[in-house]
Amino acid sequence: DTLSPPPAGAASPAIIGRPTCILLWICSSSSVQVTTHLIIVKAPSSSQQRQAASKPDPFRRPSKGKLLVLGGTGFLGNNIACRAILEGYSVTSLSRRGLTPSVGEALREATYSGGSSAAARRRNGRSSRSGGNGGGAAFRRAELKIDYRKGDARDVAVIRDILNEGGYTGIIHAVGLLFDGTSGLTQFNRLASGSGSQPGASDTYDEVTRITSFNAIDAAEDYVRANPTMRPLPFVFSSAAEAGWAEQRAGQFVESRLTPGWMKRYLEAKRAVESRLIDAGRSPGLIRPVIFRSSLIYSLDKVASLPATSAFFLGNRIGLPFVDRPVTVQALSSAMLKSINQAKISGIQKFSDVDRLSR
Repeated sequence: DTLSPPPAGAASPAIIGRPTCILLWICSSSSVQVTTHLIIVKAPSSSQQRQAASKPDPFRRPSKGKLLVLGGTGFLGNNIACRAILEGYSVTSLSRRGLTPSVGEALREATYSGGSSAAARRRNGRSSRSGGNGGGAAFRRAELKIDYRKGDARDVAVIRDILNEGGYTGIIHAVGLLFDGTSGLTQFNRLASGSGSQPGASDTYDEVTRITSFNAIDAAEDYVRANPTMRPLPFVFSSAAEAGWAEQRAGQFVESRLTPGWMKRYLEAKRAVESRLIDAGRSPGLIRPVIFRSSLIYSLDKVASLPATSAFFLGNRIGLPFVDRPVTVQALSSAMLKSINQAKISGIQKFSDVDRLSR
């Protein structure tokens, strides 16, 4: 049957006030008669609409405030930032590169394609082939909601300006590198770094780890002084399991006799930040320091990291006192975010604490 206009003299289809009635004429013709069908569809009443609006959205999480993630485009930092978005935080990522190429391309695709699912599928496919961050399609979508800022954390004013925007409930420092510009091994960062970052010749452990952390701590203390209700502000730092070698005899031997110079400088920078954070937590108590001493951080979708990870698993399994078990980037980022919300968590956290918090 074809849709025909209403018979002569009949009322035209109309939309009438409340409750809304949609008058739909469906005319079916034959050689004998014309039959007109009237269908009335009632829209929800005002009380029904109010009742529906008052029901909570099961897929929407309440806002937990804003997090500043330093190094939010790196392997660990990006995983933290994406997971935080999914858990209900607003996230500001500060890094020297700002937007990652993949996120920039995805935003352009969303703009020109209207956010089409085809564009999303293309990006998810590329992310999967390149390793991603182990978070899947949900993380790919969360990445697009991160507020990416391009800036150098070695300039304390950059961090202060971001915090002065207000609303921040925590800071996570995930800036770091394994081989600095003076190690002579920078070419291996592409393999050792989960994000494939390449430091410059002037990037040292002191600048990348210690100075950026000290600047963030100074800026955090100033922020809390101006916003006393935020006291103490959780400050999470990604340290290294090897920073604890000085606290055990076997570790002291390994560090003094077997550790190369670049590794000693690496640990020196990590320990300097740990000491600064612990002191800041004691007096004046403006921040709550949470220090995660993790060993190798890996993800099963990054096959290149698995041989080294296996060696650390074996060393820990046979009881070498100076070898901690590796942790997944997913478990570590989950543990870090949980430590933000749990006021009793403070100080040094080891791989066993990551296991407990990430469950």
